[in-house]
Amino acid sequence: SINAFFTLDYNMVGPKKQYKPVQGGFLVMRPDLNVYEEFRAIVLEGDFRDGQGWGGKVGPFHGSMTFQGIISYYYNVLHPGQAIELNRCVYNQMCDNPRTGKTVNDVVQGECRTNTETCEDCRERNLEDIVTTHYTLCQKPWWCLSHENDSLQHRLCRKLVHEWYKVRSDLEQSWGRSGRGPGTHETDFFYGYCNKMGKGGYIPIEAPYGTGSVR
Repeated sequence: SINAFFTLDYNMVGPKKQYKPVQGGFLVMRPDLNVYEEFRAIVLEGDFRDGQGWGGKVGPFHGSMTFQGIISYYYNVLHPGQAIELNRCVYNQMCDNPRTGKTVNDVVQGECRTNTETCEDCRERNLEDIVTTHYTLCQKPWWCLSHENDSLQHRLCRKLVHEWYKVRSDLEQSWGRSGRGPGTHETDFFYGYCNKMGKGGYIPIEAPYGTGSVR
């Protein structure tokens, strides 16, 4: 039976690496005490080998000793067929480059990281297609970055960041607030929740939460 759904992080390893990391930003699992106990036993045994990873097969790569490696080891090596890899352009969308080379003037270069002849570029997906996103390559929305550059590396990031601020605005409106902040930096884009570009420009939600009145 299918017990888990995840996306893979192809950027962490070379195209020909057999076992890819599970991306740490998204995981759906069916609750199962037996699975939990097996994971616990794997950790306690600690069969993570230098230069080879879990069971000498999965790793090493970023996060391979923890989530990104042990989930891949469990479902790709120990229990193949019990999990489904979802389309990372729809679930856990990160706006990642699908190839090994740089993207120059919207032209993507290099091999497909999926080790296939062709590969989808998630950065070309329509915003309406995306179910969940992972703000990592686009950076955190509260860093007040508008991604103004008209390039493949920034266009979808700009839409996703703007959508995050729209969600915040909708949330505050549901509390009876205006849905606009006092910030002055690109107010149409950030809904008044940024005073300047960068980490220090963000204006957090004011307490008390869930009410129209603020201190």
